[in-house]
Amino acid sequence: MNKRISRFNIRVYALIILKDNILLSRELIQNELIYKFPGGGVELGEGIVDALQREAIEEMGQNLNHIAHFYTTDFFQRSSFDSSEQLISVYFKASLSQHINNRLKIPVKDQPVFEWKRLVDLNEDDLHFPIDKRIVNMIKLQ
Repeated sequence: MNKRISRFNIRVYALIILKDNILLSRELIQNELIYKFPGGGVELGEGIVDALQREAIEEMGQNLNHIAHFYTTDFFQRSSFDSSEQLISVYFKASLSQHINNRLKIPVKDQPVFEWKRLVDLNEDDLHFPIDKRIVNMIKLQ
């Protein structure tokens, strides 16, 4: 047990695969460009699927369909941004309800840019966060 951890940070992410491509989110986080899976944080009083839908509406302007649990973090992971937080990430396979249109070409704070990447070309080094890197390998094994 790590006594320096004082709280949990629960995150939800969508794994959206369409025609052998997966959707990635390019985001500006603390002035750094980061590639990750679409999603974000669960707010107090919010269920995890509700949080995923809220994030999809905020970031992509649409609800997700066919949501199915894929993976929940089963190891200790400290937050990359707050060393007092333990990160718990929940990943869902899902589909878009409509075509995604980027509003921007370059991400700005709280406004990501989405990119499709061929699954065969996806590499764990394409993503920034440790749990996302693990997910890449899990997806490729399916």
